[in-house]
Amino acid sequence: MPKKAKKGGGGKGGGKTEEERLVYLQQRAQAEEEMAKKKEEILTLFLKDKLQKEQKNTALNQLKLNEGWRTILRQTRAAELRKDISVVSQTFERQLDGLCSVVKVK
Repeated sequence: MPKKAKKGGGGKGGGKTEEERLVYLQQRAQAEEEMAKKKEEILTLFLKDKLQKEQKNTALNQLKLNEGWRTILRQTRAAELRKDISVVSQTFERQLDGLCSVVKVK
């Protein structure tokens, strides 16, 4: 007794001709390719946005660091200048006392 061929196929593409199956596979491959392109575009946009934010934050942090250093340098320079003023003032006082003593002697 000959065996009967199964009808319906039970899986995807059952009852389709070879041409229909090829068209289906091509459409499926095309759809997957489009999805991959969309995912890549989304990822690219996300990374570009993230890069912009990082560059903005970097610029802001650089400004903060520069301002902090300038403040420290100003304070240091001010302390040095005060010390120099004190030394020059003492030297001036000594010279003035010397001149006064010369004037008193004559």
